[in-house]
Amino acid sequence: MLLGVDGGGTKTDLVVADLSGVTLATLRTGCVNHEAVGLDAAAEVLRDGVDRVLADAGVAHHEVAAAVFGLAGLDFASDEAALDERIAAFGLGGVRAVVNDSWIALHAGASEGWGIVSIAGTGAVVAGRDRSGRRFRTLAVGWGEPCGAASLVTDLLHAVAAAHHGSGPVTSLTGRVLDRFGAPDVVTLFEWIGRHRVRPDGSLAPLLQLAADDDADEVAAAILTASGARHAATVVGVATRLDLRDDAFEVVTAGGVHESGGRFAAGFAGALAHGCTRATIVPLGRPPVSGAVRWALDLAAERRAGQESMGQESMGQESMGQESRKSEGSTRRVIDQ
Repeated sequence: MLLGVDGGGTKTDLVVADLSGVTLATLRTGCVNHEAVGLDAAAEVLRDGVDRVLADAGVAHHEVAAAVFGLAGLDFASDEAALDERIAAFGLGGVRAVVNDSWIALHAGASEGWGIVSIAGTGAVVAGRDRSGRRFRTLAVGWGEPCGAASLVTDLLHAVAAAHHGSGPVTSLTGRVLDRFGAPDVVTLFEWIGRHRVRPDGSLAPLLQLAADDDADEVAAAILTASGARHAATVVGVATRLDLRDDAFEVVTAGGVHESGGRFAAGFAGALAHGCTRATIVPLGRPPVSGAVRWALDLAAERRAGQESMGQESMGQESMGQESRKSEGSTRRVIDQ
């Protein structure tokens, strides 16, 4: 049996499937991002979820042939090792992979299991795999790359402050943000932000699309287009690291910012076409957890192939041993004669 897990900061999806990929049971549980809840708490949520979904499927832990855990917050090898150590105590059979959740999104969306995935939601990450299996992923720590909705909100607030200072053009974003927080003016708004009375978050990002579409606001439109181009530039960077820029490959897009389309999507597509002329954009049309199941299926197949190869090698060695013993016996009979 196969186990696939997509663990995020708000929800975690688990799927049990048979070796033909048919789903036997599904489960949704809470946050397993160790950056938010800690390693031990994340592991406990995972253990509970695994126990429950296997029970729902009528599958014993030792019957799992392969398991893939795609988890948010696994940004470094030390993160993977720390969670893998805890998952090892779950008593699952077979082989397993514990990886950053970007990799399962790539497996879910790329037709051949390789290419590049660009995730732009609350945060952002870009990960790529070439035909040979070589991998590269961005740091996803907020430096050297845009951060999805988080970056958009930063750009939005910069625009509002610049308009107030007179160093930037007037924008309808000012009124929309003031209305959102109930602030009487820009000075009060930034006082509240600076003194932590309000906390701007990714929920402000849709104001950019509203301002661009409903108000024909050029500042909002420019922010969205530029952000899309910056996210595409990160894809081009990953393609460069993997020597893919001159190849035809798929770019899987996922996350709420990508899904919003509009000017962000146009900026992304334009910059990508300039940097990787043969790349094809493929919006992720299925749940990322399906990529975990698909990867688990590959791992199980590789394990079976390895076992069969070892079995054939063992049989060959046994046959050689038998032939050797026969030869030795014949030699002894000749000598005895």
